[in-house]
Amino acid sequence: MTLRTFVSALGVILAVLLAGVAVPAAWVDQSIVKEEGFVRIAGSLGSDPEFQSRLAAAAAGTFESSVDLPGPVQSLAADALRNAATGMQSWSDYPQAWEETVRNSHRLNFGTVTRAEESAASTALVLDIGPLVRLIRDHFAEATRIRLDVPAESLVSLGEPSHRRLVERVAAFAPLWWIAAAGALVSALLALAAARRRSLALVFLGLGGLALAALWTAGADLAGGMIGSLASANGVAELFKNEFLTTARNGFGQWVWIAAVVSGAVLVVGVIAATVSGRRGSRSARS
Repeated sequence: MTLRTFVSALGVILAVLLAGVAVPAAWVDQSIVKEEGFVRIAGSLGSDPEFQSRLAAAAAGTFESSVDLPGPVQSLAADALRNAATGMQSWSDYPQAWEETVRNSHRLNFGTVTRAEESAASTALVLDIGPLVRLIRDHFAEATRIRLDVPAESLVSLGEPSHRRLVERVAAFAPLWWIAAAGALVSALLALAAARRRSLALVFLGLGGLALAALWTAGADLAGGMIGSLASANGVAELFKNEFLTTARNGFGQWVWIAAVVSGAVLVVGVIAATVSGRRGSRSARS
């Protein structure tokens, strides 16, 4: 094996390994760590009927337990809470309240705002349904002309302290995906520059990319199964976890599909280039 062949092979291996880290880390950073990506994924959960129903019931229960209702309006309040628990998702201002819930929850879980010391110590990941509780308060005030104070935050526990530690590690390392991506690009260019036959380097890069696509798919299924088996604090948390995992896996699957298409294209280009180069070599030998 010549030095050029060794350097080219090393470049292909490094490019595949670094790309194997860079792509999942980039997806996690863009889709989960970044607020807009998280809102895009979790925001769609607000349209799931079963999740909506559980969430509305939880918000209505939180509202009822957090306020001291006057005796004369308790029966009226009961009707209003029943309406909220069964039909809150049909209110015109519900989508905005759900988006605010998702944004507040992301900021609490990923450390962009500081949680109260007592809540930070008592739970790990949380869903802040405070905007939904305030939505019920506003509709209750319209019906009864009585405006009540509710807590600024109404937190639903989503996990255990170990889950939050994992989120903190992900939030710290996922934004560094560009370093691995830059290393993969430099390694691929080095492999092509050093290769005696660039067509073969393209073939191996394409094959490596297709292998990574299969590995990412299997890894996403494995990670989803492991996270799905973790115990949730309550029914709302369980629904949120399951629906979020399904949506997130579908989103990552789109990235994997794009990577597979690009890798397949690189493989095809390499095969065509190798075929053309081989034919030219045969003609030269005959001449």
